[in-house]
Amino acid sequence: MKQWNRKLILGFVSILFMMMMMPFHLTNAYLHSSDFDTVIIKHDDSVWELAHRYTNDEKQAAELQQAIIDVNGLQPDGSGLIAGQNIQVPVLKRSAGNELAEK
Repeated sequence: MKQWNRKLILGFVSILFMMMMMPFHLTNAYLHSSDFDTVIIKHDDSVWELAHRYTNDEKQAAELQQAIIDVNGLQPDGSGLIAGQNIQVPVLKRSAGNELAEK
């Protein structure tokens, strides 16, 4: 009986988590982008720093960070980047936001 309750709770928590994340992914313009830049990771780069190279808007940086993680199949926290690794960064059309030209 305990194992059944445990599975039920785990299933409920999983569904709740997916429901919370779905709207974020549906509204994340970066995940719908067909344009990508290829960036070579340098020592001590992070996904958060990489996102901030493309935008100075905090909301867009958070969306871009999640998109970089999803597009490249990285760990959910963005860890595990290796120097020399090629990362695909989805980019919006230059007129559609506060993206910076410098990478």
